[in-house]
Amino acid sequence: MKNAASFVLILLGITPVFGGVIPESLDLAKTIKIADVHMHLMGGGGKDLIQKMNQGGVQWGGAVGGLRSDGTIRMKSALKNRYIGSLGQAEYQAVLKDKGETGLNDMADPRFVKLFEISEKMFADKSVKVFGEIHINNEKSGGGKGYRVNTYLTTPVVLKMYEIANRHDGFVQVHSDGIENLKDLHKIARDFPKTTTILAHCVPFSRPNNIREFFINDLNVVCELSGNGPIFNNSRVITSDGPRTEWLELIEEFPDRFMVGSDPCCGLAPRYNELVQALRDGLFPYLKPETLKKVAYQNAVRLFDLKD
Repeated sequence: MKNAASFVLILLGITPVFGGVIPESLDLAKTIKIADVHMHLMGGGGKDLIQKMNQGGVQWGGAVGGLRSDGTIRMKSALKNRYIGSLGQAEYQAVLKDKGETGLNDMADPRFVKLFEISEKMFADKSVKVFGEIHINNEKSGGGKGYRVNTYLTTPVVLKMYEIANRHDGFVQVHSDGIENLKDLHKIARDFPKTTTILAHCVPFSRPNNIREFFINDLNVVCELSGNGPIFNNSRVITSDGPRTEWLELIEEFPDRFMVGSDPCCGLAPRYNELVQALRDGLFPYLKPETLKKVAYQNAVRLFDLKD
């Protein structure tokens, strides 16, 4: 035990940070390229978006959408091969806002009909690789008015996304504030073995052992680490002193299953470069060099088949 403060943290169920900076990783963290797999459409897009990515050393970005139905086209036009194509968030959120959770059972809603028609083509030609970000529970993290939801992976709409993604070796990025709403994930992972589930923010309010169970049982489940750290007032995974020991151990135990993201949502778009720098300062230097390379970009390159 290092000190009394650490003892108090453990009594409260919070693991203190004991890991230290790794010198080789500290240098690498400053310049390593990044694949941002939780990058919503920001600001005006286009040149502004590319400028921010270039300033932050972000080579690829996307894997989540936004609330604009034309977001996918705008992102693809701006980023070309640097865009990790995503579809479905705008339509999902629009129906949720209009109809509530019951709307997620309405496969006849014109917005879903159109979405699933175009998604077949876009997944087939690889212009889109991900359905997401799909919120199944956001009650604790503060889903905005009209967007709050508390449901499961088994709504007809979400299952259809898994079905389409499965035909094209695709992905579904899911936001759930806890593991309770992911109770069907083991079955989903088995039923759709060619679909990879990306757990957004590595499941807010979860503990490492929850994630470890998914990783052990389901090879097609991965995590991304956005939404953690001081900028988000969230020290669950990353504190002002670096990552917590129990999360650092999990990342090193499963180095092929983690990616990073910025989540420039909800007023944070102007701080995009701060979000990226927070990863370079608060996470990367504490990872072993080979793990750092995988988490920063190599896992994303492998999973999404990214090109420079």
